[in-house]
Amino acid sequence: MEDGNIEDHSEEASQSESESEEDGDVRLTEPAKNSIYNREGLLDKLGDISWPENVGWIHKLSLDINQEQEVDVNDDLARELAFYTQALEGTRQAFEKFQSMGLPFLRPSDYYAEMVKTDSHMVKVKGRLLAEKKKIEEAEERRKAREAKRLSKEIQAQKLKERTKQKKDEIESVKKWRKQRQQSGFAGGERDVEMDLDFEDGKVFEKSDKKRPGVAPGDRSGGKAKRGPINRKKQQKREQRSSKFGSGGRKALKKQNSAETTNDLRGFNRADFTGNKKRKR
Repeated sequence: MEDGNIEDHSEEASQSESESEEDGDVRLTEPAKNSIYNREGLLDKLGDISWPENVGWIHKLSLDINQEQEVDVNDDLARELAFYTQALEGTRQAFEKFQSMGLPFLRPSDYYAEMVKTDSHMVKVKGRLLAEKKKIEEAEERRKAREAKRLSKEIQAQKLKERTKQKKDEIESVKKWRKQRQQSGFAGGERDVEMDLDFEDGKVFEKSDKKRPGVAPGDRSGGKAKRGPINRKKQQKREQRSSKFGSGGRKALKKQNSAETTNDLRGFNRADFTGNKKRKR
């Protein structure tokens, strides 16, 4: 049987070599003459060393965990997380099996065994995973910040564009209103001129004739100056100063002497004059 397999393998190799030479492909190295690919024999040996189908689970202690989603093998963080979840799920299923079978499975308190990896090494692994997780979160936050900044710039540009358009429309409406007034020639006065100037609410501009009660025409404070209690003392001082210095108005040449004021000696007091001389001495 082995000789027949060798002959079949040599015939297939010769046929493949002839086909490759015809196609012009690169010629591969010749396989070793003593190599044998016996599929039936390999399967027979695998059946000999494998567990029988009726053997109990306590002899194998193996569990098959189905991975729900595919994992990128080049992503270290995702790969390690998949290992962790599979091991955790397998441990939980094994605990349930041992409990259902009534077999002890926990390590005794006085049993010590050397771990495959030290605690310091596992702390380093955990720190590395946490650092990579933090780096990914920071990158995600930066991406969100860039996206928000870009969106805010777009909104700001849109608002600026709308304001520019609104300003342009208002200028055009004012120009239109001026043109209409020029065409009317101001013949009937401001109230009689028909103005078709439309604003945002769609109403035509009209000057209001309403007057606010209690507000003087020249009062810019809106009547606030008259509000509040009146200070009598301050009002008396204001009246005295007004009687002495006047209430404003033209100041030029107001105190200039005339012939009548020069000859008027009613305010002259001789005693005051002598007193002034004594003080000067």
